[in-house]
Amino acid sequence: MSLPFSKFVPISASVQSPSFTVEKKHMLLAMDNALIPTSSAYLEFSGSSAVADFGAYFGKNIPEYAEVQKYFGYLSKTGTSPDKLVVARWYKEAAAPFIKGLSSVAELSALKAVSEGSFNVSFDGTEFLVVVDLSAANSYSDVATTIRNAIIANSSAGEMFGNASVTYSSVTGGFIITAGETGKGHVAGAVTAGTTGTDLSAMLGLDNAVLSQGTDAETFAEFCDRLLNANSSGYSITTLEKLEQADIEAAVQWLQGSLGEQTIYSLVRLVFNFTDKETFKTVQQALIEKGYTGYVACVDLNQENVNILDCAICATINFETANSTINFNFQPATGYTPITKLGTVVDYQQGQTNLGLAEELDSLYGSYIYSVGFGSQEQVLYGMGLMSGDFGTEDVQVNESWLEKDTQTRIMNGFIALNKLKLQGTDAKEFLSTMIAPSYEKGKTNGTIAQDGTVSEADRNSIYQAMGVAGAADSVEQNGYYFQIEDLSDEDIKLRRARVKAAYLCGGVINKVRISNTLYGA
Repeated sequence: MSLPFSKFVPISASVQSPSFTVEKKHMLLAMDNALIPTSSAYLEFSGSSAVADFGAYFGKNIPEYAEVQKYFGYLSKTGTSPDKLVVARWYKEAAAPFIKGLSSVAELSALKAVSEGSFNVSFDGTEFLVVVDLSAANSYSDVATTIRNAIIANSSAGEMFGNASVTYSSVTGGFIITAGETGKGHVAGAVTAGTTGTDLSAMLGLDNAVLSQGTDAETFAEFCDRLLNANSSGYSITTLEKLEQADIEAAVQWLQGSLGEQTIYSLVRLVFNFTDKETFKTVQQALIEKGYTGYVACVDLNQENVNILDCAICATINFETANSTINFNFQPATGYTPITKLGTVVDYQQGQTNLGLAEELDSLYGSYIYSVGFGSQEQVLYGMGLMSGDFGTEDVQVNESWLEKDTQTRIMNGFIALNKLKLQGTDAKEFLSTMIAPSYEKGKTNGTIAQDGTVSEADRNSIYQAMGVAGAADSVEQNGYYFQIEDLSDEDIKLRRARVKAAYLCGGVINKVRISNTLYGA
C-alpha cells in the first residue's frame, strides 16, 4: 500500500451558498444633496450602524436624518425592521464639478506654519498651480477663503476658475472645491502635488480627493429611470424633496411604460407624499383618469412624512417565512398623528366627520394615518393600502414583485452554478420547470398565491386564450398557478432564449367584512 495523495495534496471542502439571495424591498431615498458625487450611482446603508453611518456621511442637521431614524426604527407586527436604505442624488438642477477632500486635514497650527505652499487643481483639462500663504488663517474657514481667492485669481482661464468656491465642511471634515460652471461636459481633475514652497495637497486632504463631474438637470422620472438602469437594490422610490404635479405625473407615466394600466416594472414602486388635501385630490383625479397604477399616494396633512412609514412597512416583509405576506392596511403607526381627529361641534356643524374624510380619501385611493376605537382603546394605524387602476391593491403589487425577483434569482443561480441549461431536447423543458416551480410553491406558502380559490369565467377565458390549454384554468384554481414552457421558435433558437407563460391566483387580503343580521321572534 502506498501513501494517499492527501498527504501531499490536502484538500478542504465546504458547501458554498448560492451566488444571490432575494433581498427585502428596501427604500430608495432621492436626495438633492451636494455631498453625493457623480461617481456614486447610489449609496447603501445597512446593519446596526446604518443610522450612524448616514449621519456621518450627511450630517444630522438635515430633514432626512430624522426620517432615516424613523425608517430603521420601525417595528412590524412580526418584530422585523428594515435592513437597508439606498440613497441616490436627484439632480433637480445642473451641478458643477467638485473636488471633495478627505478628513485627513492637517492641524490648523501646521497649516498656519506654511507661508508659501501650493497644489495643482485642474478644471476642464486646464491645470492651475494654486499658491497660498496660510500664516494669517485662524480657522479652517479662513484657509478655505484663502484658497478660493487664489483659485479665482485665474479668471482668465474662464468661469470654471473665476466663479469657483471653496468651503470647509464640518460634516466631511475636509475641504470641498467646486468649479464655477454647471452642466454635463465640465470636469474636475485630480489634485496633484504643488511645486512652489510646501506641497499642500496631502496636508489639505486633497491628494486622494473624491471627484464629481458636471451634470445636467434631470426630471424626477429621469432620475427613476437612471436608478433602475443602475440596478439599484431599492424598491420603494420616494423623496422629501418638493414634487410638482408635473413631476409626479411624468414619473407615474414612466412607470406604466407602454402597458397602460399595468406597470412595466413591478419591482419598482413610487411613493408620493401630499401635505395638502386639495393638491392630492387634483393629482389623483388626473392620474386615475389615465388608469395609472403602481404608485402610492400618502395623504400627510400633519406633515410627518408618512411616505417614509409606507416604505418602512414594505421593507420589513420577509417572504421567506410562512404566511408572511401582509395587508397594507391596519399597520402600526406608532409616533404618528391620525388625521381622523374631527369631532368638535364646529367640525360637525360644518359637515366634517372622520368617516366622511376617510371615505373621501378612500375614493381616491389615498393612504393615511387614521385611528380606530375610542378613549383609551384607540389604535393609531396606517392604511388603506389601495391603488388605483386595474392592477390591484398595494399588497398584490408587492407580492408580484417578490415572485418576479425570486424566480429571477433562482434561475440566475442556476446559470452561475451549472455549466449550461439545455435549450432543447427531451429533458430541457423538464429541467427548466424544476427551476421555476419552487418559487411558485413558496408563493403558496407565504400567501402570495391562493390555493383552492375561484377563477371567474372571464378569467378562465383569458387564461385559455393566453395558454391555449383547456386545463390551465383548472390548474390555476386548484393548484394556485399554471405555467408552461413555450415551444422553441426559430427566433428563440437564434437568441438562445426560452419563453415561459405563467398565470397565478393572488392571495389578496380583506379590508372589510360585511355581516347581515336578521332577527326573528321579537
